[in-house]
Amino acid sequence: MTDEAKAAVSRILRESGLALHGFCPFSAVEGRLLPCRGRERLVQAFPPAAPARTVIAVLFPYRFPDEGPCPGGEPPAVSAAPEGVGPSPDAGARSNLSRYARVPDYHQAAGAALERAAAALAAAFPEGRFLPFIDNSPIPEVRAAALAGLGVVGENGLLIHPDYGSWVFIGAIVTGLALAGPVPAEPPRCPRCGRCAAACPAGCLPRPGGNPPVAPADGRGGTCLSAVTQKKGELTLQEAQLIRDSGMAWGCDLCQEACPLNRAARIAPHPCFAGRYEPCLTPESLKDLAGKAYGWRGKKVPARNLSLIDAKAR
Repeated sequence: MTDEAKAAVSRILRESGLALHGFCPFSAVEGRLLPCRGRERLVQAFPPAAPARTVIAVLFPYRFPDEGPCPGGEPPAVSAAPEGVGPSPDAGARSNLSRYARVPDYHQAAGAALERAAAALAAAFPEGRFLPFIDNSPIPEVRAAALAGLGVVGENGLLIHPDYGSWVFIGAIVTGLALAGPVPAEPPRCPRCGRCAAACPAGCLPRPGGNPPVAPADGRGGTCLSAVTQKKGELTLQEAQLIRDSGMAWGCDLCQEACPLNRAARIAPHPCFAGRYEPCLTPESLKDLAGKAYGWRGKKVPARNLSLIDAKAR
């Protein structure tokens, strides 16, 4: 594929509002495809006679300016940071709702933007085939985005963009056009300072030097706080205490807030998230779950978490 065609693809993406994009050879992720429903779509769209050639990785920044802690909320205590690393600038402005869940559900908002862009590309390149994915995707999106030159991989497994930090959703458009040049065998990594591991309340992240995670001595470790806040059914005593101590009703941003590479992250959310911003999760939030990132789980789980937090506050 010519440089002119690649430039034309980039132009169409920019005109579609997807300026943050890069190109990764499909071969660089082909051996790491994830098991999900979307994998069958990929197989059907790209048979052996007409294989996929490129993954177009697309980023959607989602961070809005912080509005301070929720009423009655207290920043949770976290483990000591590595020597020489100061406190997070967000430590006094923590909400009970992870930032990704404060904006409209990205499956819908960003997914619609990807669909429109894929349609525009297909109209310009009928022979190319363009298949969009977001989240429920067989593409290892962090790996693809990092290999596409969009950032580095953090120890928390997230992509960290040089301008927007880790506050980005990742989408992908797989195409039969060959648009990507050579890439490294492995994606670039962060400096591994250990700040994210020190901030993790469950001790889930590897420590500097490749050392294994160290869970808190009180037995709360082993499961990411974000996963605990999304867990259905009965919580263990340790899991319930983790939610109380963290003050988080849904998700967790502590490892991202602690990351030095996020310190100067640009705050400029993608236009697809305009129209609704929910700074905190409240009982009022649960009256209408339409279009919310936590809506798929239903009301009971976030309501349970709010009750745990409220009980501690009394």
